[in-house]
Amino acid sequence: MRLLTVLAASQHSADRVTTVLDRHDLEYSVSDETDGDSQTVIVPVPAHAVEPLEDDLQSVSGDIAVVVDEPMAVVASDETDDQSGIRHGRERKWLSLERVSRNELRSKAESQLPPLVIFAAMTAISAVVATAGVLLDSLAVLVGAMVIAPLLGPAMASSVATVLDDRRLFSRGVRLQLVGTIVALTSALGFATFARTSSVVAAAVDLEASLGLGSHGLPPSLLVTVAICAGVAGGLAMATSGMTDLIGVMIAAAIMPPIGVVGVGTAWNEPAAAAGSLVVVAVNVLAINLGAMATLWTLGFHPRDHSRIRTTRAAILRRVLLLLVSLALAIRGLEYAAGAF
Repeated sequence: MRLLTVLAASQHSADRVTTVLDRHDLEYSVSDETDGDSQTVIVPVPAHAVEPLEDDLQSVSGDIAVVVDEPMAVVASDETDDQSGIRHGRERKWLSLERVSRNELRSKAESQLPPLVIFAAMTAISAVVATAGVLLDSLAVLVGAMVIAPLLGPAMASSVATVLDDRRLFSRGVRLQLVGTIVALTSALGFATFARTSSVVAAAVDLEASLGLGSHGLPPSLLVTVAICAGVAGGLAMATSGMTDLIGVMIAAAIMPPIGVVGVGTAWNEPAAAAGSLVVVAVNVLAINLGAMATLWTLGFHPRDHSRIRTTRAAILRRVLLLLVSLALAIRGLEYAAGAF
């Protein structure tokens, strides 16, 4: 459920707004402002119905502003149940899927992007913890690294920006993904090199068991399936009111353990394992972006302006083709590294 507050600068604009709301069979309240003719219209709306309503409100002439809030709770009487979508015995003709509007999707994606310094710091800490988990051969420690890894936001932001043709958001998402990968690999290698120089740590490491956590020996098709499913789940969570926290852990599970193995394999002079795990990271990052992008477009997210849909579709096809080619090359590299290992 969302709460829309429509600020109308004049009585005429307010009347046009209420006409649209009546056409959508919605209940609302209107309050007059004390500083002139402006009025405020407040209306509760199901989350999946916000976008059609926003589209209709664009036709209202005059100066209006629409603010969308997510209420903490909605208490309905027995006679009126907004969650059931029924009023006066008639079923509302909303979309059957509980997806959010384009504007909310864009805002949701932007909110997932932390400041660069915080993102880099959290990624570095996660990479160090993941490397420690690899050295300890501890799944519990690896899970801890996955929980604190801020990898969901950049992947989802670049996918959302692609389908909505938002170049600024796309550049931020891609830049953070590149920065995160470089920071994570550098941190993992630095910590693994430090551990390698410690005779106590080096003597206690079971190298064969540790390197086995990188998944570089698994069939590429299995790895791609896991990563694409993570991207699809992330896209669904972003497009609906679903929770994204656990999806972020799922995405980190496909990336952080191999990054830890890259650091350990490099520090312990195991190039085949390091190269294989590095390719696993590339495969999973590409597949996650591809899965999220395809999911969002399938759910109907694209620019409102029909003239931009064709150019956006062309841009998406180019990016998907680039991802597929990169994915195929990464899989070939993984097969080669797995055979060498």
